[in-house]
Amino acid sequence: MNFSGLVRSAFNRFFQRNTAENSVSAEMQTQTELWHDIYINNSFWLGKHDDKEIISLNLPTAICNEFSRLIMSESVIKNAEKNFYTEIADDFTERLFAEIPTSLALGGMIFKPFVSHGKIFIDLIRTGDFLPVDFSDGQITSAIFVSRKTIGKFHYTLLEYHNFTISENSHTIINKVCKSSNSEYIGYECGFDEVPEWSGLVGNITFKNVKKPLFSYFRVPTANNIDLSSPLGISVYANAVDLIRQADEQWARIEWEYESKETALDVSIDMVRENGLPKRKKRIFRQYDTDSLDGNFYNIFSPEIRDSAEFNYLNRILQRIEFNVGLAYGTLSDPQTVEKTAEEIKSSKQRSYSQISAIQKSLGNAINNLFYAVSVYAKISGISEKSAEIICTWGDSVLEDSDKEFQRRLQMVSAGILKKEKFISWYFDCDESQANDYIPQETGFFGGE
Repeated sequence: MNFSGLVRSAFNRFFQRNTAENSVSAEMQTQTELWHDIYINNSFWLGKHDDKEIISLNLPTAICNEFSRLIMSESVIKNAEKNFYTEIADDFTERLFAEIPTSLALGGMIFKPFVSHGKIFIDLIRTGDFLPVDFSDGQITSAIFVSRKTIGKFHYTLLEYHNFTISENSHTIINKVCKSSNSEYIGYECGFDEVPEWSGLVGNITFKNVKKPLFSYFRVPTANNIDLSSPLGISVYANAVDLIRQADEQWARIEWEYESKETALDVSIDMVRENGLPKRKKRIFRQYDTDSLDGNFYNIFSPEIRDSAEFNYLNRILQRIEFNVGLAYGTLSDPQTVEKTAEEIKSSKQRSYSQISAIQKSLGNAINNLFYAVSVYAKISGISEKSAEIICTWGDSVLEDSDKEFQRRLQMVSAGILKKEKFISWYFDCDESQANDYIPQETGFFGGE
């Protein structure tokens, strides 16, 4: 039984519920495992096939890293004022930068805060490491989270069940620890004190007057065409899996084209020393009977390499991948081959901009929901009575060239059709009252005074 099956079985056994059985369809689970395998270069098509070694071009990693760069390169995630939440936001942002590529590869991620020794921490939980249980209006309202530890010869599993009840505005957390001598099984229930790190947990706790779940789900906002009824996200490259396979296979053909056309010498067997062929590359000399060499002592094998057509085909595949995942042409493919009009280039960038903006919006919503939960924990724990006020800004360099935009706005100021305060406010990301402090009292820089 796989991990998801084990968790389902344990959930039904220890929490007396059966709704988890259909929370993630078999097809969704299969696809998630496929996206994971592709991301870690363990695709089923890699390896030796028909005397060709197919290696990964690492396209899934490149796609996720590029999306991550475009999403986060100009991002600012901060609390509105410097207080208790500032350090939490800074630490979360630093870890988010590292985890965003993986969340994009697997379709999403859960952010779950918790309190330990008077401090609030945030878990970033990847798809596959939690099991959704209930949904409402496309949002996960109930889920089970799993942590595992090994002490001596025993394997311990913490089952942490979170359930948000909309009608009662309450959020309940039920913890159970299980023990097994076999890592393939969850085993039977045991006490919290058998694992020192979990000894402070309580079995059951309910939070009242809660408006949202005390965890947050970031979902890649691409339409789920695998399970239309599922609110779970899909990988950013879900619609390009077959194309990624074709690209890897085409690269194998290109490699074979070069290997099979390596220069070699066909030499008479009479010219070969008694101890064998010269100690050179294993393919550079090939021995034949003299009669087969048309009276020559040797022939040179050096056919023309037909790489142009092969590379063109690979480039076409890469362009199709860019289209399917929502990246601009030239991101993965050769930018010098993108012969497009100015309008077509703008349309390509607009497609990328729309995809990035949608992901940023989804991520921003998830972050705000997360810090709502953080605020609830802070108030309940007596850490802070204030609520977090998180501000997420993303920048617009995906669509606009920052240098060109700077020059364009500067020219508008010089022409007197844009206020200096507006220009400074845009450039330094501040309000107009703060912008006034940047402007010298007397200067001719902007063409005035």
